[in-house]
Amino acid sequence: MNARLVSAPWLLRFLRWSIVLNLLVMLAGSVVRMTGSGMGCPDWPKCFGLAIPPTRAEQVTWSPTTAYQNGQMVLHDGALWVAQADHAPQPEFSEERWVKYTRHSYAVFNPVHTWIEFLNRLLGVLLGIPVVLAAAASLTYVRSHPWWFVTMLGVLATLAFEAWLGKVVVDGNLVPHHITYHMLGAYVLLALLTVLFRNVHSLAEQNLWRAEPPAAPSDLKLMLGGFGLLAALLLGQTMLGTGVREGVDALVHQLGFGASRDGWVDQLEPGVLIHRSFSLLLLALAYALYRRSAGLAGLRARAGLVLLILGTEAAVGAALYYLDLPRGLQPLHLMLSAGAWMILVDAVAKAGLMLRATRASRGSA
Repeated sequence: MNARLVSAPWLLRFLRWSIVLNLLVMLAGSVVRMTGSGMGCPDWPKCFGLAIPPTRAEQVTWSPTTAYQNGQMVLHDGALWVAQADHAPQPEFSEERWVKYTRHSYAVFNPVHTWIEFLNRLLGVLLGIPVVLAAAASLTYVRSHPWWFVTMLGVLATLAFEAWLGKVVVDGNLVPHHITYHMLGAYVLLALLTVLFRNVHSLAEQNLWRAEPPAAPSDLKLMLGGFGLLAALLLGQTMLGTGVREGVDALVHQLGFGASRDGWVDQLEPGVLIHRSFSLLLLALAYALYRRSAGLAGLRARAGLVLLILGTEAAVGAALYYLDLPRGLQPLHLMLSAGAWMILVDAVAKAGLMLRATRASRGSA
């Protein structure tokens, strides 16, 4: 490899935890969407103006016998109100002490939805801890590997963007397209962390590529291009899927969360048909890569795993299509896509490192 070999165990640990927590945040976000809990906390970053969310309706319903803190939110007369200062119990509701919350008109308290949304936010906060620690650890190697720190700056910027977009989504009462951007941001974050992890990990293992069977640069180029193409197509497929999901959200808004979903698939066409047919292209390319990767060890394993995941995802997608969109399968469908995306990004990074190392070895021979 061109870069000096190093061992960075703490950076690897922080990156590993960042990737795991990022996947958990994506899973939690999918559960939020599946259960309709997106507005479980009507404000941001707190929840009903509290650091710890309420568990009972009495905590968020105005009462003349309760003292309130500045910024606390209550339900009164079908609307949300925010306390303007700390005040003792009052016999009557006075608008001098309260201001109506006008960023949206959603004024419902459901403790289950509230805590599902809160746990999603909590995981997001926890994700920030190893990310910040990884950024600090990458500074140790800023002279020998400056791109590690540059990549971590990109991770921090993406994480900050995700936090800001989460606030926008809540303030806008789940703006449809912003939810999609929020998910794509999570994919970008996962890609940056995965690429950096692969680079640091390969250097830490000290010439990992030498443990692979000898590979011709032409073969590595082909695999690099193939994995890159499949990753790009998977991202496009994911965007098609978010369009289908937004159609489902519109039907939920129109007919109600608990409504029967019989016949909903017919109302989602043609988008759902394009999304379904596109999966066949992904499977065909994944199978071709698996066949072509014979003898390439680590790349072969990644190609096989991607093929298995995409096949499972296609089966789950078929179940969603033919069984009238069962809610429980939606998070599984998303997480399979996220898993395939992570492995593909890792495969692109690994193939690139192997190609660079092979060229360097032949150049020095």
